[in-house]
Amino acid sequence: MTLPHLSPLHVKHAVKTALAAMTAYILTLILDLPQGYWAVISVVLVMQTNLGGSFQAGVNRIIGTAVGAVLGALCLTFLGSGAVALGLGVGLTIVVCAYFVHMHESFRMAGMTATIIIMLGNQSDSYMHFVLFRFLEIGLGVAVALAFSALIWPSRAGRFLKDGVVRALNDEAAYYSVLLSCRISPDCDMHDESVTRGQLEATREKNHALLEEAKREPSGLTRSEHIIVSLFNFTERIAEHLLSMEHAVHHDDLESLHGMVSKEMDLLAQTTITAMIRLSLAIGNERDPGPMDDLGRAVHTAEEALTRIRRQHVLPGQDLEVVMRFFSYYYNMREVAVELTGMAERAALLGDV
Repeated sequence: MTLPHLSPLHVKHAVKTALAAMTAYILTLILDLPQGYWAVISVVLVMQTNLGGSFQAGVNRIIGTAVGAVLGALCLTFLGSGAVALGLGVGLTIVVCAYFVHMHESFRMAGMTATIIIMLGNQSDSYMHFVLFRFLEIGLGVAVALAFSALIWPSRAGRFLKDGVVRALNDEAAYYSVLLSCRISPDCDMHDESVTRGQLEATREKNHALLEEAKREPSGLTRSEHIIVSLFNFTERIAEHLLSMEHAVHHDDLESLHGMVSKEMDLLAQTTITAMIRLSLAIGNERDPGPMDDLGRAVHTAEEALTRIRRQHVLPGQDLEVVMRFFSYYYNMREVAVELTGMAERAALLGDV
C-alpha cells in the first residue's frame, strides 16, 4: 500500500501550531490565568496554513468571544444559569451575528462563549471577573497564534492561489478533452465528464476561498499577487465558457453542422487544450509562456470554415434552435481561446516581478 504524501507545508503548520500552543500555555502560567487552556484552544482554532486565514479566524474568534461574553453575561444576570437563560443567550448571539453580515463567521464562537458564561459563570464569586478572564485568555491565544503565523515561516494565501490557478488550468484542460471526446463520439463515457467537471468545480471553490483569505491579509496584496488574482479571474471565465459548451455537446441535431467544420473545430479544441497545459507550466514556474500564435491561427482557420458554410447557404435549411446552439458552442470555443491569449500576456508579467 502506498502511503499518502506528507506536504512540507503541513509539517511546518504542525510545528508552528505546537510551538504556539506551548507558548500560550507558558504565558497563562506566568500570568496566573485560572483557566489558561482556553488560550491554548484558541491557538489551535485560529492557526491556519496561511496568514490571511489565520487573521480572519482570529478576528472571528475575538468578535464571537466579545458578543458571546456580553450577551451571556446579560442573560446570566437577569435569568440565572438555567435552561431558559442558556437557550435565550445562545439564540440571541446567533441572531446578532447573523444580522451583521460581516459577523456571519463569528456566530459559532459567540454561541460557545455564551454557553460557557451562562453554565459556568455562577460557579465564580464574581461572574464579571469570570467573563473578563475568559476574554483575556481567548484574546491571548489569538494574539499568540497571529504572532506565530506572521513571524514563523509566514505563508501568504496569494501565493497558494498561484498553485490553484495552475490546478484550474489543468482541470479545465482535462474537462475540455472530455468534451471534445464526447463531441467526436456520442458514446463517450459520461462518468468521465461528470468526474472532470466535479474536479474543476472543487478547484474553483478552493480558489475562491484562497482569494478571500488573500484579501484579508493585513499587509494587502503584493504586485505579483495582484497579477495572480487577475489570472484567477481568467480561469473563472474560461470555466464558465466550458460549462456552456457542455450543453451543446450532447445535442444530437448538431452533428450535421459539426460534420461540415469538424476538422477546423477539432483543431481549435486540440490547440486550446495544448495551450492550457503550456500556460499552466509557465505560471507554475513564473516564466513567460510566450505568444499564443498557434492558437490565433486555429481561431482564424475556424472562422474561415464558418464563413464557408455561410456562403454555401447551408444555414437557412437548418432548424433555428440547432443553428443557435451550434454558434453558441463555437462562440464559447473562441472565447476560451481569447481568454487564454489574454491570460498568457498577463502571465508574462510574473517573470518581471
